Amino acid sequence: MTEAALAFHLEQGETLRRMEAAENYNRWLLERGRAEIGRRVLDAGAGIGTFSAAVADGRQVVALEPDPTFVPALRERFAGCSNVTVLDCAVEELDGDASFDTILCFNVLEHIAADEAALARFASLLRPGGSLLLLVPAHPTAYGRIDYVLGHERRYAKRELSEKLEFAGLEVARLRYVNPVGILGWFVTSRLLRASQVPSGPLRLYDRLVPILRLIDRVPVPFGLSLWAVARRPE
Repeated sequence: MTEAALAFHLEQGETLRRMEAAENYNRWLLERGRAEIGRRVLDAGAGIGTFSAAVADGRQVVALEPDPTFVPALRERFAGCSNVTVLDCAVEELDGDASFDTILCFNVLEHIAADEAALARFASLLRPGGSLLLLVPAHPTAYGRIDYVLGHERRYAKRELSEKLEFAGLEVARLRYVNPVGILGWFVTSRLLRASQVPSGPLRLYDRLVPILRLIDRVPVPFGLSLWAVARRPE
């Protein structure tokens, strides 16, 4: 591994650890789609296993992680869990079709160059009526230093994401901007200050403010840090 590649993976790993520590935020994120999560779940881009662990109770989970840097820790984390299977391949290489009730893809699609092909593969892996729960960074104009360091290929416009989901053969049940407060901090940190990673101090404060942010998030607004989508494979 080159020095540049090592630095990239270290930045990613540190960001994942910081995000896992934001327990209130992660719980809030899952609650948005809790009713859609079935018995058999694919966590696409499982990273260090934050969301695989959160949904594993009473379910069969496949934690899919193509980045070999994170796979050893992922396997160690779930070594004693018979209901969690760790696979170290890309979603395009996953065998089988129409076997999952739910696919989680949180802050992953933006890393995939061929995102339309990935969405089409998600559609084929869902059983009829199954749901893709998707979170991606919003607003292409907000793309900044942190996006670049984290290996983001893009940030998404709302219409663009809707069209890509429909082109993949999925029905868009919900699609909305979320976290309108976060986009302001992101713009300052990533675009103006050109920071290379999510600062831990503001992230901890943000996590403590989640009860208040939940109330703000109920109001539909035309902007937000992320786009949240629920898309289903037609029956």
